[in-house]
Amino acid sequence: MSDVIKEGYLSVKEDGLRAWIWSKRYCVLRDQALTFHRNEQSGQCVALIFLKEITSVTRTDLKPYCFETATKDKTYYIACKNDEELYGWMDEIYNRSTVGASGPTNFVHEVHVGFDPHTGAFTGLPDQWTKLLKGSAITAEDAAKNPQAVLDVLEFYTEQTKREAEEYGSSNLQGAVERMSDDRWDALIQESKQTQMPPQRPAPPRPAPPPPNAKRPQDVHDMMNDLSIKTPKSPIDPRYPGYGQKSPARTTSISTYDDRIMQEREKLEIELLEREKKLKEQERIREQQLQKERERERQREQEIREREREKAAQQVSAPKKKVEQRISTMTEAQVMDQLRSVVTAGDPNELYKKLKRVGQGASGSVYVALSLATNTKVAIKQMDLSSQPRKDLIVTEILVMKESQHPNIVNYLDSFLVRNNDLWVIMEYMEGGALTDVIDNNTMTEQQIATVCRETTAGLHHLHSQNILHRDIKSDNILLNAHGQVKISDFGFCARLTDQRNKRATMVGTPYWMAPEVVKQKEYGAKVDIWSLGIMAIEMIENEPPYLDEEPLKALYLIATNGTPTLKNPERLSRELKSFLAVCLCVDVRSRATAEELIHHEFLKKAGPLELLAPLLKFKK
Repeated sequence: MSDVIKEGYLSVKEDGLRAWIWSKRYCVLRDQALTFHRNEQSGQCVALIFLKEITSVTRTDLKPYCFETATKDKTYYIACKNDEELYGWMDEIYNRSTVGASGPTNFVHEVHVGFDPHTGAFTGLPDQWTKLLKGSAITAEDAAKNPQAVLDVLEFYTEQTKREAEEYGSSNLQGAVERMSDDRWDALIQESKQTQMPPQRPAPPRPAPPPPNAKRPQDVHDMMNDLSIKTPKSPIDPRYPGYGQKSPARTTSISTYDDRIMQEREKLEIELLEREKKLKEQERIREQQLQKERERERQREQEIREREREKAAQQVSAPKKKVEQRISTMTEAQVMDQLRSVVTAGDPNELYKKLKRVGQGASGSVYVALSLATNTKVAIKQMDLSSQPRKDLIVTEILVMKESQHPNIVNYLDSFLVRNNDLWVIMEYMEGGALTDVIDNNTMTEQQIATVCRETTAGLHHLHSQNILHRDIKSDNILLNAHGQVKISDFGFCARLTDQRNKRATMVGTPYWMAPEVVKQKEYGAKVDIWSLGIMAIEMIENEPPYLDEEPLKALYLIATNGTPTLKNPERLSRELKSFLAVCLCVDVRSRATAEELIHHEFLKKAGPLELLAPLLKFKK
C-alpha cells in the first residue's frame, strides 16, 4: 500500500458512445494507481488506472482546464477548476507513469469436477478456478449449501472474462480482471482511509420515495412482502457526497501506518511485480489458445459445408429452405458485405458539420454535429474499422437500430462507409445523458420512477414484438434528453430470436443486472430484459443494484441461489411498486411478466408526463 500523492473532486468522463456524459468523481493518486470514487467517503473505486499502463498525459480543449489520460484501450478526460490544479495533477501523473505491458489473460478449461461432502472441498478444480474461489467471498458453508451454483458461477465468470478479452483485446481483460477480481486493492485503500481518519458520524438515512397515497394498503401479496434487496449498508451513502461530514485533511506520512498496513503494502508490491513477470508468458499462451480455437472453428465450418453439400446432393429435387445465417458466424468478408448493404452511399461531410469532439479512443471519436438539412444536433460516432476486433457487433447494432424506430429507442439516423474503413454512425443526440447520473444526483419519487419504467417498458415491448432481446438493460443504457424523453440505447449485445433459435444460451450483459437463468447458463428468452428492468427499478429506489458491494463472484453466487432479491426498506414503498417488482423479479420465468403485461400494470398507471423528469437534469446546468 502506498501513500496518497494527490486527491480531490474532479469532473471525469470516459471515451465511447456516451462520451458527452461527465461525472463528478473523487480522485485519489498513489504511486502505482489512479482511482476514481463516487465520493470522498466511498472506499470502493468505480474505476482504476494503473500508472504503468498510461501511454500519454496531454492537455485537451474539451473544457477550459481539461487533460486526457490514455491507456492502450481507454481514454479518460479529467476537468479541473484552474490551471494550477490542472498542471498539478498532470505533472504528478506524468512523472509516475510508464508504458505498460499487455494485459494478462484468462484460461478456459473443460473440467470434470466434484464436491466431497465429507471434506467440504471441491475435487478436480483447475488452478484458475481454485485461485478465484480462494480470493472470493464465497465461504465453505456457501459451497456446501449449493456446490453446483458455485461451479456455475466460476464457469460463468471465466467465460464472461474470456468473451470480453476476445471482443475488446487483451489489454481490456487486464482492466476487467483488476476491476472485478482485485478486491484487495479497494480493501487496502479503504483500510488506509480508516487508519488515518477519525471515526465519522453516520450519515442520515436516505428518505424513501414518498408514495402518492398516504394510506398504505394492508393486503400485500406474499411475494411482495418477501421482496427486499439485502446489500451491505455503508455508513455514508456513496451516491451523495453531501450526506456525510467532510473528513479532516489526511496525513500522507508513512509513519501513520501500523505494522499490518506495511505488511500489506509489501505483499501488494510483490504481487504486482510477480504479475508483471507473468504477463508475456500468459499472452503467449492466450495466442496459442486463440489460434487453436480459430482452427477448430474453421474445421467446424468445413464440416458443416461438407454436410450441406452431401445433403444437397441427396435431395436435389427437394425444395430448399433458406436459413438465415447469424452475423456472429459470418467471416469478416461476409460481415463487411453485410455492412456495405446497410450504409448509405455518399460523403457524410456534405450532410453534417461537426461542432465538437466529445470523446476519443482507440476505435475512433464521438462528435456532436449539426445536420445541414434539418439544422438540428446529432451524435456521430466515427470508427476506424481496422481497429475493431468484433465488426459483427457493430453490424448487429446498426441493423437493430435501423429496424427499431420507436419513441423510446435512441433512433438511428444514418450511416456511411468512407474508404472502406472509416465508418460514420449518425444517431439522435440525447443531451441529458444516462439515467445513472440522474440517480447519482437526485432522490427520485415513485411517480418519476413509474414514468421511467413506463417509457422503458414501451421500448422493450417494441423490441420484443420484433423478437429482439436487448440483454443489457441497466441505468447506463437508458438515456434522457432535455425534454425528459427516455430512450433505450446500446444494442451491441442484442440478439434476435428466430424459428430455429427461439431461446438463447450465451452469456452477455452486466452481471449485477442479470437474471438467474443467465448466470446459471440456461436457455432464456425475452423475459431476461424484464428481470433487468426490475433491478433497474431497485437501482432508482436504493441508488444501486443488489449485491453491488459484494465481491463479484459472491454476487453471482447470490444471484444464482437467492433468486428474488429483497429490499432494504420494503415498508416504505407503495403496494403498487412492490407488486411491480414482484412480477419483474420472479425467478420462475413462466410466472414472470411480459412487456405487454407490464404496460397495463397498476404501478405504471401512476406515471406522469415526461415534463416530470426534466427537473432531474438541473444538476447538469
